[in-house]
Amino acid sequence: MDESLELKDILGTCTIVFKQRMANLIKFGNKGRLLMICKNENLENDFQVKEYKSAVFELDNKDLETKIKQALKYSPQKLILFEYKNTLSGVIEEVSKLKFDWFFSIEEEDQDSIVSYAKENEIFALVYNKKADSKWVASINNPSATLANGIQVNGSTKIKGMDLLPLIAGLCAGCPYNMSIAGYVLTELEKVDMPKIVTEGQITLYNEEEGVRVASPVNTLITTNTKDTEDMKDLCIMEGIKRFDTDIKYSFRAGYKGKYKNNYDNEQLFISACKGFIREMEKADIFDEEYKNTVSIDTQRMRELWIASGKNEDEINSMSDLEVAKLTYKKIMALKFDVKFLNAIESCEIEVEMY
Repeated sequence: MDESLELKDILGTCTIVFKQRMANLIKFGNKGRLLMICKNENLENDFQVKEYKSAVFELDNKDLETKIKQALKYSPQKLILFEYKNTLSGVIEEVSKLKFDWFFSIEEEDQDSIVSYAKENEIFALVYNKKADSKWVASINNPSATLANGIQVNGSTKIKGMDLLPLIAGLCAGCPYNMSIAGYVLTELEKVDMPKIVTEGQITLYNEEEGVRVASPVNTLITTNTKDTEDMKDLCIMEGIKRFDTDIKYSFRAGYKGKYKNNYDNEQLFISACKGFIREMEKADIFDEEYKNTVSIDTQRMRELWIASGKNEDEINSMSDLEVAKLTYKKIMALKFDVKFLNAIESCEIEVEMY
């Protein structure tokens, strides 16, 4: 009997595994497409999609207008407004057709759904007061705040914690790769109320002399292991990893997959392209240019593949790395990146010696 297969079973893969070294060394595209989700029971259809690239517009719903403009303040590439009539789960397949980098919903009832979707699809999301334990989900937990300059939402300058989502999501989506949201002053806020308990895995805002600042630019990841490392708790690191992962996979899929026979020279063509990509990542301050950042054929993985296929273990292990690299394995190109992602400066230690 023929066994039915899924598409994923017959497609080749280009899997990038990020590992962390003892010294916190782990191991480009556009940024800033922000999706904002909200409920609108007055829609004629089940859903509606609009795009905003400028804050020069007016809506009948002034509260929604304010929230969109707050999100656009921090210069994301664009804001995609997705409105649904009944439930988000009923139109989630339409959300999947959109291209975005960060997303959030201003509806309290959607927060758990946003968490699930972000985890399943590995897309950055911002939610309110959720312990998602995920490198893809960030959460803010301040209970309330006061808007500055007389701006109002729901008829008051005093806003709920949920109403902070457009501001922080816009900030996350608009922040360039060579910066972090750590310590950023939110001029839209006059003051913020602190949560009763400051907890790990939450973005917390706090009041300082200069204004309301971001104290913790982190996601909700708490549980770490060899795959989800300590560094991956930082939004700055995770965005760099996402950019790297997305662009390398795209380059392979669009420029190399199926277009070349698997021999040593053709693998070196892709490696050469990857080295150029590494230089661009350094220029963007995603990689540390002082590190050796490089890519090569993963000869250890090649040995494992050949031995697993039935080749003599002693024979394979007696070969030099160059010999193994030239002994390409079937349809697989096994590469190993050794790169260092840059984090942002968030603290300062000073020692003063007095005579």
